[in-house]
Amino acid sequence: MSEDKNIIHNVIIEQCKKINMTGVRDVKAFDEETVVLETSKGTLTIKGENLAINSFSASVGDLQMQGDVVGLVYSFDSNQKGLIKRIFK
Repeated sequence: MSEDKNIIHNVIIEQCKKINMTGVRDVKAFDEETVVLETSKGTLTIKGENLAINSFSASVGDLQMQGDVVGLVYSFDSNQKGLIKRIFK
């Protein structure tokens, strides 16, 4: 994932109805209420209703989707050592 650090990851949300993203590596799972994406900045989970992926280009990393967006949550690889873990090891 070290090569991904240079890939720009942007998220644009329009009126909580449309999302345009860059830096998306993979779609891990999706249904009408949850979309799980692997991005250059970690795993992104999008929650909402009537979610649908309009287009996804894995080669470019662009994704467009729509639906009623309620929340976005990033999670990171637990193998990465943060400052606190390094201090208290």
